[in-house]
Amino acid sequence: MHTPTHAALNFLVLGRNASSARSWILVGAVLPDVPMFGFFLYERFVRGETIGRIFQHLYFEPQWQTLFNVSHSIPLFLLLSAFFWWRKSRSGLLLGMSLLLHSLVDWPTHLEDAHAYFWPLWREPLPGVVSYWHSGSMVAIESGIIVVAVVWLAWETASSRRRGRTVPV
Repeated sequence: MHTPTHAALNFLVLGRNASSARSWILVGAVLPDVPMFGFFLYERFVRGETIGRIFQHLYFEPQWQTLFNVSHSIPLFLLLSAFFWWRKSRSGLLLGMSLLLHSLVDWPTHLEDAHAYFWPLWREPLPGVVSYWHSGSMVAIESGIIVVAVVWLAWETASSRRRGRTVPV
């Protein structure tokens, strides 16, 4: 799934009753993909690699895969969430849950570019059932998620304004 769709989905699933922690939900939705953006920027603009070589070869090199696996690790996100739950930090727990939701949604939608979602316990990639790169239905699903998130936020904002309150985003 594409990063903006993660943000919209996590917002819909976790953010409806968490207006004060929505920024943490957004961070958790986006953070697992940040190493991939860094990888691309480094390979393309520092090393001058072609886009084809970046995504057909370099992406699959072990050192990059380890970084991507760490940034999508379900066990690490569960530990982080448990820590924030223990500390009674609602914002931290929402961050951990958003990170976890990102990986749980990536798992079935990453086929040829799957991650080792149970790193460090299981270091092999676990391919999903559909590729978000090659499935026309994924485009429709992702577009639908984004539209629903935008409509819901607009409705919530309008409702709050009618009641004389502001809605933190």
